[in-house]
Amino acid sequence: MMPGQQGLRLDQAPPLAVPLTFFLTVPVAMVAGGGTLLFQGDAALVTPWSPATIALAHLGTLGVLAMAMCGALYQMIPVVAGAPVPAVRLGHAVHALLVLGGALLTAGLLLAGPPLLFSLALGLLGAALLLFLVPVTWAIWRAPTRSPTTGGMRLALASLTAVAILGVVLAQQYAAVDFSAQRPLLLQVHLTLGLLGWVGGLITAVSWQVVPMFYLAQPVPQPRARAVLWLLGVGLALTLVGLFAGPSLPMAPAALLALCALPAALAVWGLGPYLLLQSLRARRRPRAEASLRAWQVATFLAPFVALTAALAAWGEDGRWNLAFGWLAIWGWAGLTVHGMLTRIIPFLLWFHRFSRLVGLAPVPPMNRLLPERTARISLGLHLATLLLGLAAIASGWSWLARGTGVLLLATGIALGTGLWRAVQHRTPQVAGQTPA
Repeated sequence: MMPGQQGLRLDQAPPLAVPLTFFLTVPVAMVAGGGTLLFQGDAALVTPWSPATIALAHLGTLGVLAMAMCGALYQMIPVVAGAPVPAVRLGHAVHALLVLGGALLTAGLLLAGPPLLFSLALGLLGAALLLFLVPVTWAIWRAPTRSPTTGGMRLALASLTAVAILGVVLAQQYAAVDFSAQRPLLLQVHLTLGLLGWVGGLITAVSWQVVPMFYLAQPVPQPRARAVLWLLGVGLALTLVGLFAGPSLPMAPAALLALCALPAALAVWGLGPYLLLQSLRARRRPRAEASLRAWQVATFLAPFVALTAALAAWGEDGRWNLAFGWLAIWGWAGLTVHGMLTRIIPFLLWFHRFSRLVGLAPVPPMNRLLPERTARISLGLHLATLLLGLAAIASGWSWLARGTGVLLLATGIALGTGLWRAVQHRTPQVAGQTPA
């Protein structure tokens, strides 16, 4: 057993194919995002509300973040929270519906498709979220384990439910070109609940489990972790209250919603990263592999995400909105997902295919499944993509936007190639056993 695995129910782990299909889709979405930037150029990085920009944002949120996070929840709820997800193989249907729905949504945005295309995309995405949320929520609310990690998962799933409902309303308005006066506020709440509640809540909760486990870091003390969750919960609740009460108050509704979200932003982009950095400083392993560097850089970026969010909320230059989205989706959250995949996939492959053969057959070490050099190349490309994207947003130059697309394509190809080669390692045959 690896250090940090005490208390985990590894015997309840889902079939490897369930989380793996979600994880392996992430680099494909990166390639699609790179292709969008390459062919759209500055049209995707000039205004926050162009179809190309919305398509790029949803390739990041649905194709990269949601794929990784859904796969992580299928894996972690039974292992960490101790509650198997019922009908877990429905995850394959969830994956297929997310891929098809996301592809149709992207195509509809980029090709100015007919309303029927958006309706079909919404139907597929809605079915995927329903098939995902019902069994996963049932499992996490019945989980016997009561810890900050499970509490963060519950908060993230509640946020995802609200995000999905708002997303359907907004997409229907977009397809029908029937924009209500409340649309800007609905968009603001959609982004707040999505980035802070769903993405931020789950990243924060997962970090409390996987960082001590994989990097021998000191666990974040539970009272401090619970304080982060309380701050996050208060900020999300105030945001929902502000959505309904804002129009009746003298303060500008958008400014009010930004203030309401402040506790959640402090939790996800302030206190949470600070506690995680403290934990990493006290780690017992001197070697810093690429996946750890990804966590460190993402944690370092978190306050800058908060700063650009404030400038986007109160500034007049629309480029701050673009910088905020780029830093939040492809920087802070994207780097976290990238680093996690280069660590969790080799671990899952080794656990499912090789752990039971220790002492019976030659077993490769975990770090040979995905070599460190491969992980460093893909993460280096990701960082270069992030910086060039910020330069493209600041300058508005089309050639920089297209160059960012090339780098994002290369990032997806490098990550996908490394992960696929790791998957190709097969279980050695032992006398009396059938190879996996």
